[in-house]
Amino acid sequence: MTNDRHALMNLRCPQGIVTVDGILEGYQRYQALLAALDLGLFEYLDREGGGNRNEIAEGIGINGLFARDFLNVLVEAGLLVLDGEHYHNATAATGFLLPQGPFFQGDVVRNVARHTSWNNLAAALARQDPAQGKAGTGPSAAFIAALGQNALRGELQTVTRAIASWKSFHKARRLLDVGGGHGLYAIALCQANPDLRAVVLEQAGVVDTTRRHIAAYGLEDRITVEVGDIRAESLGSGHDIVLISHLLYKFRKNLAPIFKSVSASLAPGGLFVSNHWFCAAGCTVEARAVQALSKALQSFGHPLCREEEFDRLFAENGFNVVTTTSALASFGPTRLQLAEKHAD
Repeated sequence: MTNDRHALMNLRCPQGIVTVDGILEGYQRYQALLAALDLGLFEYLDREGGGNRNEIAEGIGINGLFARDFLNVLVEAGLLVLDGEHYHNATAATGFLLPQGPFFQGDVVRNVARHTSWNNLAAALARQDPAQGKAGTGPSAAFIAALGQNALRGELQTVTRAIASWKSFHKARRLLDVGGGHGLYAIALCQANPDLRAVVLEQAGVVDTTRRHIAAYGLEDRITVEVGDIRAESLGSGHDIVLISHLLYKFRKNLAPIFKSVSASLAPGGLFVSNHWFCAAGCTVEARAVQALSKALQSFGHPLCREEEFDRLFAENGFNVVTTTSALASFGPTRLQLAEKHAD
């Protein structure tokens, strides 16, 4: 750019401004969605069966001057339906934005702006090491809730069904979920096997959140939450199943001790379940660009890269891989592996 003064009257706007405006409008629609969640709009419409703009403005406590335009933004976004003068929740809102629904995604929506690297992306991209919070505090309750809501889009169902299909699942009595956070994997598996008891191992700052999730499903008598670290020399002993999902990325340079500890903690014939992202062949990107960057930010740069190294660690620590498949997670497919510890 030069310091020459331009004749403003003769300036012609170059092509491409529509692209910029589209990005800005996307951000504005996102903010409208956040406002709708904070105002309880979708709950109001579900409870009242819809309403006109004046009824809605009074019902959720906003200035009627803004109601029409605010609601129409959500219509354009596909979250509301306008029928004559009455607004109703669209299918997407009914399925994913009502707090009482099993697939509620409200914390996922809020997490993008409030609790992830996306709210200060420039700083996140410049980091040379993973972000560190206070020792032992772990992620926030809202972040844990968002992880659980993401998992319920299908990943949790795939992982737990695979475990439940294991030939010895209904004989299993003890499950260890390392870094289980929201506890939903342990909850689902205990629901499927009434004789199974589980321990969720987490950081000190997370255990209260995990306990609240477990209490919501009435399984406090069968699932306990303990403070622990995957890097500990001992993860206990006599477990029938050990599950580790999306936890090993930051330890990828020193995985051998973790495999050794998992093997020692399992009873003979027990099952080690690993669910993680791995690079595609040649470390190529197969996901959408935003999805791929989200995954990179969460796993600090890239997922577990060498599948052959991972398989070698299974073999060296007395495991036989019985199933290798994938689960479709929010940031792309995972590599889901079930490995049995040798019985002798």
